[in-house]
Amino acid sequence: MDALTNILRLVIQTLGWILAILVVATPLWFLIAALGTKLSFWGYEFGLGWMTLESGPLLVLACAVSGMLMAILLLAYRFTARRWFGVVSLPILALVIAGGGYGGRVVYDGLTVSRPFLLDVTTDWAEPPHFTPAYRARRGGANRSLDYDPDTAAMQADHFPHITSLVVEQDPDSLFREALVYARDQGWRIGTASDSAGMFEAGAEGLMYGFRDDISVRVRELEDGRAQIDIRSLAQQPVHDLGRNARRVEQFLAAMGGEAGDES
Repeated sequence: MDALTNILRLVIQTLGWILAILVVATPLWFLIAALGTKLSFWGYEFGLGWMTLESGPLLVLACAVSGMLMAILLLAYRFTARRWFGVVSLPILALVIAGGGYGGRVVYDGLTVSRPFLLDVTTDWAEPPHFTPAYRARRGGANRSLDYDPDTAAMQADHFPHITSLVVEQDPDSLFREALVYARDQGWRIGTASDSAGMFEAGAEGLMYGFRDDISVRVRELEDGRAQIDIRSLAQQPVHDLGRNARRVEQFLAAMGGEAGDES
């Protein structure tokens, strides 16, 4: 019995160090992948594709298997030696981290399946708000084109038929100023803004991976004195936005229509 106990102690000690490294390294790996992409240390293909979606699951699996094995060994030692040995909370923490990793992947996969791959959303399919040459130049040439693809209109009509131009009983100038205030409150980076043209351009950036979106807002005065406001929001990177741009447009329209709407 003493020989078995000694073997278990040695294995538990060795596995404990490995598990401790995994417990620290696994969440740190995902954090580095997200922040490194956001800070442009590497591209989304490496940060999201290889680090998160390809290599990340292997770390999570190692964490889960090691945690389960550690728990079994600790129970075996408790049964043979009649006392505990090692850090009992370590396998629990490892399994919690693994569960969070698997849960996050399930949620991500579910969102990509349930939401359309629609990266360009606008309220005016026939004449979407445009982007100025100055904004195009600042944006750089390594991203998706700012030219509107009419083929996306059919997809948007199927999934978001309610996203259309908003007409309100309001002075166009005051509506434009209200839209500009909303944009700044949401943290959008305003590029070009013209009161006379009734339009402004802006950029938005995600918290973790830093995926960037381009936004154009246009306000027009109608013949009957009312104002029409349109918006276009599109992703710069060709990565599933999980409905981010459609949600931004919906919340913008809700805010301009007098309802509360905060961008998440």
